[in-house]
Amino acid sequence: MNNSFGRIIDGMCATLRSEVLTRLDDEFARGQVFGVINLLNTFKVRADWSAGFLLEQIDAQRVALDGVEALLEGQPSAASLPALPVGEVPRPVPIAELLAMREAGNRAIGELLGWLDAQRSSLSPELTRGVEAKLRTAMRAELSIELKNSPRPLFAEMSSGSEG
Repeated sequence: MNNSFGRIIDGMCATLRSEVLTRLDDEFARGQVFGVINLLNTFKVRADWSAGFLLEQIDAQRVALDGVEALLEGQPSAASLPALPVGEVPRPVPIAELLAMREAGNRAIGELLGWLDAQRSSLSPELTRGVEAKLRTAMRAELSIELKNSPRPLFAEMSSGSEG
């Protein structure tokens, strides 16, 4: 029977807590073990087996980019839009492809911001605000997803060497 990646990491963390920390008297060494536990918890949510947060980020980008396209449809200045990634994400997708898709979405958002700045004078203020709002929503969603998928840091435990 195979264990999930998360369960393997949880087992490593539990072993470090119960078998290693209980045998260490040195505060510095204990702080280092808490640092390793923190790193393992970060790997758990960001490693190859954890495609969920990448898919969430790509979906948020897709909603924003589709919304920008819809807002700019028929606008004369839309002809100079940067190329936007298109299409739905087929599932399952290898992690390397998901990372490339997320980076393509981030590049598109950055290029759209540059395009918007260059075209600002030829667009209505309402349209400009609408495009900015869509892009901000995607950027905020990416940060929110990153935070949601980041374990609580163990800074206090690392600095004190004790569980807190």
